[in-house]
Amino acid sequence: MVGGALREKAFSWWLAGFLCLFAAAPARAFDEATADRVLQHAQQKLRATATNTSIPTNQYPKATTNGPWRLVSNTANIDWVQGFFPGQLWFMYEPTRDPFWRSRADAWTRSLEIQKSNPDIRQITHDLGFKFMTSFGQGYRLTGDDYYRQVMLTAAASMARRFNPTVGVIDCCDWNDSVWQVPMVTDTMVDLELLFWGARNGGNAAWNDMALRHAVRTLTDMVRADGGTFHVVDYNTSGGIRSRGTFQGFSNSSTWSRGQAWAIYGFTMAYRYTRDARMLQGAQRTTDYYLARLPADSVPNWDFNAPADQQQKDSSAAAIVASALLELSQYVSDPAVAQRYRNAALAMLDSLSSQAYLTPATSDQPGLLLHGTAFYRTAIKPTGEDIDKSLIYGDYYFVEAVSRFKLWNAGGWLSKLGFPASLHDLGPGNTGVRVVEFDVTPLSKVIDAVVGYADTSTTVTGFSGLAMSLRMNPNGFFDVRRGGEYAALASVPYEANTPYHVRMRVDLGAKNYSVWVTPPGGGEVLLADRFAFRSDAPPTDDLGKVALKSGHFDDEFRVRNHSVRAEGSVTEWLSTLSWPGSVHDLGAGNTGIRVTEFDVTPLARPIDGVIGYADTSTTVTGYASLAMSIRMNPSGFFDVRRGGAYAAITNVLYQANATYHVRMRTDLVAKTYSVWVTPPGGSEVLIADRFAFRSDAPPTDDLGKVALKSGVNETEFRVRGHTVRAESSPTAPTVPDAPLGPEPESPEQIPPIDEPGSDDDILGCTAATGTPFAAAALLLGLLRVGRRQRRSSSAR
Repeated sequence: MVGGALREKAFSWWLAGFLCLFAAAPARAFDEATADRVLQHAQQKLRATATNTSIPTNQYPKATTNGPWRLVSNTANIDWVQGFFPGQLWFMYEPTRDPFWRSRADAWTRSLEIQKSNPDIRQITHDLGFKFMTSFGQGYRLTGDDYYRQVMLTAAASMARRFNPTVGVIDCCDWNDSVWQVPMVTDTMVDLELLFWGARNGGNAAWNDMALRHAVRTLTDMVRADGGTFHVVDYNTSGGIRSRGTFQGFSNSSTWSRGQAWAIYGFTMAYRYTRDARMLQGAQRTTDYYLARLPADSVPNWDFNAPADQQQKDSSAAAIVASALLELSQYVSDPAVAQRYRNAALAMLDSLSSQAYLTPATSDQPGLLLHGTAFYRTAIKPTGEDIDKSLIYGDYYFVEAVSRFKLWNAGGWLSKLGFPASLHDLGPGNTGVRVVEFDVTPLSKVIDAVVGYADTSTTVTGFSGLAMSLRMNPNGFFDVRRGGEYAALASVPYEANTPYHVRMRVDLGAKNYSVWVTPPGGGEVLLADRFAFRSDAPPTDDLGKVALKSGHFDDEFRVRNHSVRAEGSVTEWLSTLSWPGSVHDLGAGNTGIRVTEFDVTPLARPIDGVIGYADTSTTVTGYASLAMSIRMNPSGFFDVRRGGAYAAITNVLYQANATYHVRMRTDLVAKTYSVWVTPPGGSEVLIADRFAFRSDAPPTDDLGKVALKSGVNETEFRVRGHTVRAESSPTAPTVPDAPLGPEPESPEQIPPIDEPGSDDDILGCTAATGTPFAAAALLLGLLRVGRRQRRSSSAR
């Protein structure tokens, strides 16, 4: 027994040392604070460029080192970069709605209109997608001004003229006719968005088929068996392949890293519009090749196969792929693969936002990213192009990636352009009279977006599949579908980035519904009173599905805290990753001694979910804001925050999709709380006895807010029937008075995944996000549990 204990102890310390080795490795996590710092830096640099009197609105930045931008004219038809600068200005306008950014973005955008069409096909470039989606597309997305849409449709029609129906590709490059006949390059995969988008927004439906044919041909002929890519495929006029090689890479057999980035980004974007499984396959194959060949800092060299004496970093490729992988991680069905892609994207953003790649704020350098390379010295161009510079397109995709991180990290449900992607299942059984509640935030104005509901049995392929619909209409107001048209009893305008609370009463027997909207700081307004279901909708006997349908772009609005309940029944909440989305108000006056009760259902195991409480006056931005916290920890147990660490008097395991009743008694004067958990079919178990409030929490005198915080995934657990009441008796529950004693082993020693640098470190080492640390820590925890179980058996 002694030898076994020594071996076990030795193994524990060996594993601890192994973990510390991982923890000691440089591993930072890109987070909200870093994203805000980057965007603030971008504002500073872009404002300086936008107010530089030596850069008129018909000239566009392209590249720079330490001097001024090298500029490209709005009349340079064959160049491809003019949309990226106004695109960044639109990104600056999006969160701030500052008229400065809108006026500057609009000025540089309008100057590009000159390129929307040309009678000479040789003056029309395949790169109209790069030019117009980044400028006019962003302008239309954020303002709803139809002028931008009309220009984009004209540009899409021009681009469609370059489609070769025999070969099935967009012919890219007339300037090299002496060498190529019908060439296709990887870059065009990103340009295709102009055709995909135009086909869905008033243009020719055939444009979608052109774009998809080109994408399929790219996947077939340009992507190698190992997932790498050629840069150029040249066809003869009957569609046969003449050659495959590179123009901007090291050699015909190498993989140019930015060309690979265009493929990853383009296939991901094509899947967004088409949901064609081939596009997802292309995105993953090219991604896996790319990730397998990255250096330690996640920023590739300009070509994956160039010799050592010709290596040069390309930060622009890293920025493009980071943005693409944040999106791709939302589409893959395997959670482990999705997390791997997201972690890879965050590692890239982490490097790009470091001093190694981000320009100094105090320098005169006008760009954002250092160490971009258009391409290095090649046989075709021995001098190379834009080597080790700030590149406007690298900056654009970097800002896009950071903006996407902010948008998608905020939690809740985001609207989507396609119906399949816009749907969320609400489960069966929502019949009779139901009350629906949620918070909706338009992310732009003006939009044309719908929150609609359908029967469980309905296959929703269009608006007519939705029996009930609340709309944010193009006139800037909320309205509701009534029979054959939209109507509203009151005029409630909506503003961008402003949350509105919606309550809906649905009588599924009578086939009618009423809708109330509460503007921020205002009273509830009746918008629809017993409106009839949509007249051409399928039979609707339950609330089985909700669609968050964008009108023109993905992510036009966000919905949080969506719940459906029988009239007069309790509310249901789901956990979220974002702090703002996780917080629910409990009202004022919850002082003295309060009893809180609810049912919690983990939706997976293990998770890292926290139910935490804060004072009415506290702005909850992190775990330290929560004075009381009940956790479902990564080791598979419930535990409770006690002062500076998590602990549990008794280990209560949780299982996925099992419901546990929780009771909490809080003494807001003594600053202590006790927690009991009742497993399914079991008895109530005390897991915390008068634990002290969190030591670094703000002053907490009432129970004003509750946060349901996921640790890794968006909806890790569900809470139903949450109530807070005054204790019926002033006496405390009968619990023996005993010293707290030493911290229990195991659960409290596992640090929360989202609390880097907390005082919950294991064995003095801090876990780094994205390492095997948590899994190994779980192994340590299980080892200790086994030791306790053996001790317990020997005692019996």
